[in-house]
Amino acid sequence: MSIETALGRIILAGVIGLFIGLSTKRITEARLFSMIGMGAALTTYISSQYFSSLSMTWYADPGRLSAQVIVALGFIGSGLIWISPEKKVEGLSTAASLWLVTIVGMAVGAGLSSVSAAIIIILLFFYLVQKLFSKIYRKF
Repeated sequence: MSIETALGRIILAGVIGLFIGLSTKRITEARLFSMIGMGAALTTYISSQYFSSLSMTWYADPGRLSAQVIVALGFIGSGLIWISPEKKVEGLSTAASLWLVTIVGMAVGAGLSSVSAAIIIILLFFYLVQKLFSKIYRKF
């Protein structure tokens, strides 16, 4: 794979993360979402290309590095969820959105562009439906 293709995938994952991050309540989270998406794409790219560059394909386990992205995200996501003073669970949708950005970033890094595009379209549909229902709910 050429360096241009790899960088294009990483940038695409960052842009997707940025747009999903902009849909959260805080604008500062958009940068976090972008970095997580880019990091997931980069890790997936590295895990798929590292052993082949060393001619050690018999040791290749491309899923090993990508699996650690999920473990790290569990740590980050658990820090985003808290119980407010009003005894409400806060940050759950942010953590779930961050998890989705990570998975989409991994898919982009692996070159699964059709899956990534489908997930983004479905996600946008759900965001629009949620906004519609929240406007209807406020009227009653």
